[in-house]
Amino acid sequence: MTQKIAIIGTGPSGMAAAQVLAQDGFDVTMYEKEDRPGGILMYGIPHMKLNKNNVIRRAKGLEDLGVKIICNTCITKEEAALEIASNFDAVILATGAQKARDINIDGRQLHNIHFAMEYLTDNTKHLLDDSPLVIDAKDKAVVIIGGGDTANDCVATAISQGAKSVRQLEMHSKAPDRKKTYYDFDEDEVRLYEQTAVKFIESDGCVSKIVTDQVQIVRDENGTKVEFKDQKGEIEADLVFVAIGFLGPIEEGLAAFDIKLDRSKHNRDTKIFTTDKENVFICGDARRGQSLIKWAIQEGKMAALAVEDYLENI
Repeated sequence: MTQKIAIIGTGPSGMAAAQVLAQDGFDVTMYEKEDRPGGILMYGIPHMKLNKNNVIRRAKGLEDLGVKIICNTCITKEEAALEIASNFDAVILATGAQKARDINIDGRQLHNIHFAMEYLTDNTKHLLDDSPLVIDAKDKAVVIIGGGDTANDCVATAISQGAKSVRQLEMHSKAPDRKKTYYDFDEDEVRLYEQTAVKFIESDGCVSKIVTDQVQIVRDENGTKVEFKDQKGEIEADLVFVAIGFLGPIEEGLAAFDIKLDRSKHNRDTKIFTTDKENVFICGDARRGQSLIKWAIQEGKMAALAVEDYLENI
């Protein structure tokens, strides 16, 4: 009898695991909470950077191998207990690190302040489905808080939507050897280096300005800390995107299987894909935290082999 494996999440790590397992003769079913497979590849990376037809072809290739992909399905605790735990021999959690890091300053509750992934997902769905934009930067003063790849994706998307202005608050100083981004915009015209937001200013319940402060990143034997210079300024902001990284997987994904993740243990040993549940495994950003896609793919392959080893020895 063919052994059955469920994979929760269809991003790069989940797809890599599915390919290995399907090619090795296992019955694989993937669950995806969004309306299309691909995870961060589909909705976390802008279409201008990654053509979504490539992601769709990748999913179709898995289906040709016999993998079943079930979309619009967010696995709850009840479903995990009643269906998945009883119908599958093993489970791989490949849900990514979707829990966004927030900024805790006065005015955070104001309208028109969004997490970066909300914005990027909305724009991609608009392009793919011709659906109305929920978050539209056209003719708005846009401010992105953060300096990483996701922040740059927001900058490029806002420019493409016709924003009136786009500024990016980056806490670090300008690196002399910094590589140019994938996008065709001048970072030095957009970025405000060594600055961060310290307060959002309201107008009729919406954000209208941001109070900024000069900062310096200090590294010493005690670690890294941020020193504020008390050199305040203000910038216009009709629309704000928070893009300061991710804390790990959303708790619901782990809670569905009663998983308690020891992130320090998993980070110390890159070959640990097991959890405190015997037949539940974890890989990719869900296991190690926010990282590169190439690492997620490698982890998916390694987790699949760990599952195969487990099933051979039970």
